[in-house]
Amino acid sequence: MTDEKLRIVFFGSDIKTEAASEDFGNKASVLTQISALGIPVPPGFALSVNICEEYFRNGEVLPDDVPELLRQGIAFIERSTGLRYGAGRRPLLVSVRSGAPVSMPGAMETILNIGLNRSTLRGLIAQTGNPKFAWDSYRRFLENFGTVVFSHDPGLYRKIERLAMEKERVPDDAGLDFAALRTIAEQYEQLYSRTNGKRLPDDLFSQLELATIAILQSWNSTRAKIFRSMNLIPGVHGTGVTVQAMVFGNLGSLSGAGVAFSRNPWTGVNELLVDFKFGAQGEDIVSGLMGVVSHQEFAARIPLAARELSEAAKRLESLYGDMQDIEFTVQEGKLFILQSRSGKRAPLAALKIAVDLVHENIIAQGEALGRVRDIDMGAITVQTIITTEPPLARGISASMGVTSGKIALTTEHAIEFSKNSPVILVRETATPDDIQGIGASSGLLTVRGARTSHAAVVARQMGKVCIVSCGDLKIDLTRRACIFPELDLFEGDYITLDGQSGRIYGGIIPVVAEKPTDLIEQVRQWSSDKMAVGH
Repeated sequence: MTDEKLRIVFFGSDIKTEAASEDFGNKASVLTQISALGIPVPPGFALSVNICEEYFRNGEVLPDDVPELLRQGIAFIERSTGLRYGAGRRPLLVSVRSGAPVSMPGAMETILNIGLNRSTLRGLIAQTGNPKFAWDSYRRFLENFGTVVFSHDPGLYRKIERLAMEKERVPDDAGLDFAALRTIAEQYEQLYSRTNGKRLPDDLFSQLELATIAILQSWNSTRAKIFRSMNLIPGVHGTGVTVQAMVFGNLGSLSGAGVAFSRNPWTGVNELLVDFKFGAQGEDIVSGLMGVVSHQEFAARIPLAARELSEAAKRLESLYGDMQDIEFTVQEGKLFILQSRSGKRAPLAALKIAVDLVHENIIAQGEALGRVRDIDMGAITVQTIITTEPPLARGISASMGVTSGKIALTTEHAIEFSKNSPVILVRETATPDDIQGIGASSGLLTVRGARTSHAAVVARQMGKVCIVSCGDLKIDLTRRACIFPELDLFEGDYITLDGQSGRIYGGIIPVVAEKPTDLIEQVRQWSSDKMAVGH
C-alpha cells in the first residue's frame, strides 16, 4: 500500500502493493513485489526518491513531513511484528538502507540495529536470554552509527576490536564472549566523547532521523559520485530510504548472513553460488572484511533454509528473467530475503547466461540480444595458464581470466602505475572506496573478503580478474612488500593472477586463450535471423 502523495510505501505482513523503482528505488520496488508473492521479507517501509531530491534542493534540510512519515512507518512495523520501538521489553530494532532506482552496490550507506540504547539493550537481553547477542548487536550499532552518522574514523573501532581478539586469542569476533563484547561496547561509547563530542541520542526517533539524513547524504558522497560517473548513470536524482525490522544473523548457532547468486557470475554456469557466515550480520559479508563458509557447509548445518533459498532463487530468477544477486539472513533457522537484484557478471558469464535463459524459455531471443549488445565478442576468451612453476599462494577465485601486472598497494599507486603498464591492485581487503583503483587495474587480489563482497562484484562487472581470501599473503605497508610463504615481492614487481584456479604466481606467466565459439555463433545466428526477418 502506497500513500496518495507517493511519499511512503509499506511492505510485508501479507500486504500486496507495488512501488515503482523510479519512485522508491530498486530495493523497495523488489521488496514490495516479492513480499506480495509470499517470499519471506522482514516488514518495513520506504521513503520516496523525491524526498532525497527535496533534501538537497532545500540546502540539506529534511522535509517537514519526514518525521511524521517515519513515525507512521514504525507504527506499521510494530503492528506487523508485535514489537515496540523503544520498549523496555520486546524492543523493535530496525535497519535503514539506501535504495537508488539503479543498482549501485556498495556505493551508499546502511545502518543496522537502530533503536538501541542502554534501556532497550536490557530489554533485548531479557527478551532473548542471550547477553552475548545483545552486546554484540549494541557494539555493532555503536560502530555503524558512529562511522556513518558522525563520520568517525573506522580504524578507531577496528583497533579496539582487534586488541580484544588478540587478548582473547580468537581469530574473529564470533569467538568473543559477552564480557569481551560488553567491554568493547563500553570503549566504543567513550569514542563518541573523545572524537567529536557528539553523544549517541537516547531519543530513538532522533536516532532514526539522523540515520535517515545520513542515508540521504550518502547519495552525494564521493564514492557514490565516482560510481555513477564510472558506470555512466545519468538521469537519476536521488535515493530512496528503506526501513525494515531487523532480523538477526548473530542470534544463535543456526543464524547467519549470506549472499547468493542464482548462477555463477563469472562462468555463467547454472548453479547456485552462496557465501555464508554463521553469527554474522549482512554487512559483514558485503563489506569484504570477513571470510565465509561454502554453500555445502551452510546446507549441511541449516538444510531447510538452504532448500528454501534455492527455491526462492529460482522463483526470483523466473520473476525477473535474469540471474539474481540475493542478500539474505537466517535467524535461528528461518530464512529472510533482504534484497534481490540482477547480478553483476563478467562478459563471458553475460554471454552464457543470455544464451541459456533463451534455451530455458525464460527470455526471448530479442531480449538476449539486447543484453549482449555492448559486449565485445572478439575479446571474450577462456584463458589457461601455461607453467610448471609452483604458485606463490592460492586464494578463492571471484572472477575468471588470467592477468599479469605490477603490484600496487594503494588506489593512488594503481592509477599512477597504470599509465605505463598493467596493474594488480593488492589489498588487505578491498572496499567500494577502491573503485578507482580497481578501474585502473587489470586484477584485484585481497588477503581477506568474500567473492560476493561489493568490491568483488564491482571488479567482476568491470571484467577484472579477482582473487579474494588469500590467507597465505601478508602485506607489509612499511616495506611496501607482499610476503608470500616462499618469497617476498615488492610494490612494482610483477605477479600473475589465475582466476580459473585462484593461484597467484610471481612474474609474467604465458597463457593460451580459446574463444567460446558455440556461444558466440549462437548469438550471431540470432542476429542474422533478426536481420532477415527485418528485411
